[in-house]
Amino acid sequence: MKFFTKEVRIGLTAIIAIVIIYLGIVFLKGLTLSQSNNSYYVEMEDVNGLSVAADVMVNGVKVGTVKEMTFQQQAQKVIVKIELEENFKVPVGSQATLTKDMLGAPKMKVILGTNPTVCLHQGDTIPGLPMSDLMTAAGEMVPKVDALLPKLDSILTALSTIVSDPAITNSLHNVEALTADLRTTTHFLGQVMDNQVPTLLTNVNKVVTTAGTAADNLAKTTSHLQEMDFNGLMTNANNAVDNLNSFTDKLNNPNSSLGLLMNDNSVYNHLDSTANNAALLLQDLRENPKRYVHFSLFGRKDKK
Repeated sequence: MKFFTKEVRIGLTAIIAIVIIYLGIVFLKGLTLSQSNNSYYVEMEDVNGLSVAADVMVNGVKVGTVKEMTFQQQAQKVIVKIELEENFKVPVGSQATLTKDMLGAPKMKVILGTNPTVCLHQGDTIPGLPMSDLMTAAGEMVPKVDALLPKLDSILTALSTIVSDPAITNSLHNVEALTADLRTTTHFLGQVMDNQVPTLLTNVNKVVTTAGTAADNLAKTTSHLQEMDFNGLMTNANNAVDNLNSFTDKLNNPNSSLGLLMNDNSVYNHLDSTANNAALLLQDLRENPKRYVHFSLFGRKDKK
């Protein structure tokens, strides 16, 4: 037991304390004791306070850590070496950017490419994008807001001038009156819709019914016309035209009875002389009625 002297115990305690402190530092920094060969490089213009041992995130999950950072004087860019978990593949077309957690500590975020079958080789460079967190965006917007402030002041002044104009008040009163008129008109239209529209719809239904009846009658009439013997009608019409032509021919023929009656002057002369004799007879009858009529008002007396 002489080996575990007081000095040996103090030395072992110091060694164990050093090991524990080292392991604690490694744990706090997120470093691993084993070295992984799954390393890539990210080329960025500004790391925005990114530190070694920062987390590398993919879709919100930690997949690696930042191992080291080197500034290239000629290219004016920062080369960040990241070490990912074993067997984690990075598709071609992936990009890296920076983000911040709730405490403001920057982290690296890898945006994977769309084709997982074609991957980068270990040691390849992943293109980096500028940080797009809320604080950075707000910082970029500050100059724009400063430039907009004079314009906003001018706009507010113009709005104050417009609002203080009496015409605005008059316009608001006019709008209020117009709204009241619209309310009255809407109420009147509602009454019209309730009272007149049903009657109108009833009349429309009657008109539609009458139109349907007229269409049925027209269909029946069309059916009757289709059933009529148009050939017989045409034959009768042709016969009537033939008879009329025959009658006309007889009138024009001077040798026929009708032609003689129409064309012979002697018939006309006889009729004219007959009419003259009848006129003379009637005139004589008026002038000398006793020659033709004998009557007595009180009876006839026998001549002795």
